[in-house]
Amino acid sequence: MKVDIAELSVLRSFVAPDGNPSSEVKAPKGVGRGFRCLFREFDNAHGGAVANVQSLIDFRQKLPQAERATLDALFLWPLALVESEGHSVGYLTAVVKPRFEERVRTPHSGEVTVPRTLDWLNNPDHARAVGASVVVESHDIILRVAYCAQIARAIHFVHSRGVVFGDIGPLQVVTSDSPIDVMLVGTEFMRVGGFSGEQQRVHSVGMCPTECARGQTVHDVGTDRFKLAALFRRILGEAEESPAPLFSLGARIDNEGIGMFDRGLGTDPHARPSAFEWYSYLYSQTVSHSAPPVIEMFEVLPEHGLRYQSIEVTWRVRGHRRLSLESPWGEVHALGIGASRHRLTLKQSGQFRLVASNGHGTTEQSTDIVYAFDPPAVRFVEVPELGDIATAMTGLDSTFLAEQVVQGPEFNWLDGNFGAVALPELPRLPELPQFDSVEVPLRQIDWEGLTSVVDHAMRTAEKEARYGNAGLLLLRQRAGVFFSRARSLVATVATAHLRVRTRRRSSRRH
Repeated sequence: MKVDIAELSVLRSFVAPDGNPSSEVKAPKGVGRGFRCLFREFDNAHGGAVANVQSLIDFRQKLPQAERATLDALFLWPLALVESEGHSVGYLTAVVKPRFEERVRTPHSGEVTVPRTLDWLNNPDHARAVGASVVVESHDIILRVAYCAQIARAIHFVHSRGVVFGDIGPLQVVTSDSPIDVMLVGTEFMRVGGFSGEQQRVHSVGMCPTECARGQTVHDVGTDRFKLAALFRRILGEAEESPAPLFSLGARIDNEGIGMFDRGLGTDPHARPSAFEWYSYLYSQTVSHSAPPVIEMFEVLPEHGLRYQSIEVTWRVRGHRRLSLESPWGEVHALGIGASRHRLTLKQSGQFRLVASNGHGTTEQSTDIVYAFDPPAVRFVEVPELGDIATAMTGLDSTFLAEQVVQGPEFNWLDGNFGAVALPELPRLPELPQFDSVEVPLRQIDWEGLTSVVDHAMRTAEKEARYGNAGLLLLRQRAGVFFSRARSLVATVATAHLRVRTRRRSSRRH
């Protein structure tokens, strides 16, 4: 349907929040359902823009009556093209309902009626300064979440029907406080899925997706999802932008929401949450905030450990505005709303308690008893048969003890003290010939063999000392064997020496 501009009766003219000239006119016959319409002039009336608006008008006409009524309640949808001398100059939409408008006083124009756009919600100080009747404080997260849920519902309605909104931004959304509702305006850049006309690069300030950062004209569901996350971040975050994209959200939404923002503002369009996912999450948040919090999971890992060991507490909670963790030794840790885990040092055994609260009540949950054990202590003993030994058996595996108690796996706590063993004193052998003499047939002492005897005795003692008195008896027997072998070696050396001396004396006599 097309209307000639000469047929329009202008009631008042103004500049829309997005900067486009607009006028309130009497509704032409057959256009809309009320007595008034809104005439919006094209910012750039090229063929692609006109064809795109016509595709949106055709899309609305094909919808069933019930869906068309929902569309008209959520959007200022194009109803008809307006022509002047055969050229399209704009289009007609329904008017903004009074509950989405604000009566304010300005320095230059006096008292005027303007749409209550999202930039008022994002900046409560500005709304308060101009005397707005509705001021949503920055800490009122519940009401802000409700507005976000309504926006997600509207975008899901068009996405599920193959329409891309395009220019999602604060100036394209007007709000109502009674009831909590939104309407999206500036729809001329929306695109029906089958339309393949010329594309424009349309992004509100601060809403440019990463795939369009270098001037690309990508205009699809993926860019809409990015802009949804960016818009919700403004509504739920601080009034001023922080250096970190999600810094201000940690104390306002839970860990699941932080994860959705992380994906929504990321570079992968396919990983970004859909409008339906956002609506499901945000709606569940409004419901959970109308009752005491729910603690879905709360646990400590590991469930037992050494005293002063680091442990991790994890949880999953819904609907909380405050969260704290109480330890068995009396410490209370205030936790961020967006946190889901906390590390601390285990000081003593007992139960940990998580306390979640909101304006409707408090919910608590305790863990099972977490046990704290003291590290094992090394007990030193003496073995008289082997002399004064600085290291002895503890009843523990030596490898585990080296790793946990002493100096790491590279330190052998047992063999490292062999130097402290009191070796037996060998008898002096008079007139012992030089070892480098070729005439000496004397077999030198096998020190490698002697060392292997000591190694074998000590390894056996380490295993057998674990069995009490029986092990001690075996230890003494092994020590006796060790000294018997040592004396045998000494006796062998002495006998060989005497044989050499006897041969020499016999040769001298002859």
